[in-house]
Amino acid sequence: MKLTQADIHFSKCVRERANWICEYPNCGVISEEGRATCGDRAMQCSHFLSRKYKITRYHPDNCLCLCATHHELVENNPFLHNKIFTQVMGDGIAEMITELKNDALYKPPGGWKTFEKEAAKHYRKQLKKMRDIRLEGKLGRIEFDGYQ
Repeated sequence: MKLTQADIHFSKCVRERANWICEYPNCGVISEEGRATCGDRAMQCSHFLSRKYKITRYHPDNCLCLCATHHELVENNPFLHNKIFTQVMGDGIAEMITELKNDALYKPPGGWKTFEKEAAKHYRKQLKKMRDIRLEGKLGRIEFDGYQ
């Protein structure tokens, strides 16, 4: 599946939200390169529901920041993926995201190409805000606004 600019900026927001620390319980792997450059493929954006579902593809509650090892582990084990996702994101989030995905009739005004273009702009701005907050000394999780 081809990555769009929206995918790239959204993924960076997910990883920045976690301060480039793997959110898999008791892992704690940190990407110092990611923190410094805002880019490191060793730390990845893991979608709870596949990116093929456009309605949830760019939803902040649909993703975790995982190291490559744990991303592969949960991608190959749906039961574990659900368990870890619920443990990190909280009860009810998986159900909410699944209900949103099931709203297959939704079509954004202007179509999906326009949606992705605007989402890319939105997440680029969100990332800048988050990086500015980091420069002020914030170390923990920084939430960001979704484009939905």
